[in-house]
Amino acid sequence: MPYSDGLNIMTTGLSWPSLQPGGLNTYFKSVCEQLSSRNKVHALICSLETPSTSEELKIHNAGDPKDGIWKRKDDFQRKAADLMGEGSGRIDILYTHFAPYGIGPALEAKKRGIPVIMTFHGPWNEEMKMEGRGIKHRVKSTIAKNIEHRAYKLADKFIVLSETFRDMLHKLHGVPLNKIIVIPGAANVERFVPAPNRLAIRRTLNLPEGATTVLTVRRLVNRMGLLQLLEAWKQVSERFPNAILLIGGKGPLRGELEEKIADYGLSSKVRLLGYIPDHELVSYYQAADLFVVPSQALEGFGLITVEAMAAGLPVMATPVGGNKEILAGFRPELLFKSAASEDMAEGMIHMLSNRKLLPSRDECREHVLEKYTWERVTDQVESVFLTALGDEVATRC
Repeated sequence: MPYSDGLNIMTTGLSWPSLQPGGLNTYFKSVCEQLSSRNKVHALICSLETPSTSEELKIHNAGDPKDGIWKRKDDFQRKAADLMGEGSGRIDILYTHFAPYGIGPALEAKKRGIPVIMTFHGPWNEEMKMEGRGIKHRVKSTIAKNIEHRAYKLADKFIVLSETFRDMLHKLHGVPLNKIIVIPGAANVERFVPAPNRLAIRRTLNLPEGATTVLTVRRLVNRMGLLQLLEAWKQVSERFPNAILLIGGKGPLRGELEEKIADYGLSSKVRLLGYIPDHELVSYYQAADLFVVPSQALEGFGLITVEAMAAGLPVMATPVGGNKEILAGFRPELLFKSAASEDMAEGMIHMLSNRKLLPSRDECREHVLEKYTWERVTDQVESVFLTALGDEVATRC
């Protein structure tokens, strides 16, 4: 077999989660690390800092995040060209994760007959449109859509994390469905584990020992549904005055959230935790009684959902994107009827009033172990690579 010693893979992403938090970066790091346990991986990121990694995973600083988008795009292309070289065999496959940084390397790969696999993490321009206003912002989102469209024309195959994003990629960019493969995300099941002593962890985090603790961890932007969650929490806290809502994350919506908390009289019922450092995240999952994902739109998969469940924490979520797919096959009653605040309130009150309806910590974890591990993801991703390489060989012949 020509690849018995593993593949030489080039990946391009946004950044590394230790340098820039976010779901895309967490996915990128996790899949790169797992791939590098079997292959040689060159990962191009936009950063001047270099995170420490294993010997088989080489990080390359391909751009400066302070530069304009066009310069960063060109810098990624130059770095990719340098690593690919002029001959064949130095890189077997290109695997990209963010359209602006993938388009240049994809152009270089095409010159050399290297197959291009792109992971669609969501519509970049649609996310931009939802979070800003004005002519300048519309121009930026139009440029983003143009970059995405150009990048996606270069891909041989696409990987998406949910059926929702498969349909979105097909509708927005006209990508044929037979070029799109659905491979759900995963959790680090060695890291995210249930706590042997939850009470001790709650004390460490300074959480009220007798309080029902509901947790969410989100970027503080409109589409994440935090304003709707606060509105729902007014009703929940009336029914359960001893309950507390913890909101982890940072973003431009913080000021408005603080105002709403005060207006609703929830100052003692809600804590804005700010950004939760990566090393503390497991503890919050282990300490909470329930995790809530209130997303309103463009939720591609929900890495936090499977991370929480791996730690034994039951999750309730709006029926949006990948969360619907994760929970419908597990416990569909954990899905709210809609993304409206009234339905979130009704769902939480129902579950907190009937705790026996919530899955056990062992049941939550078993669901993740069965379906959402990085080893499982990597098996499927490598299968896509080998198919693309076989197609490339067949085309040459």
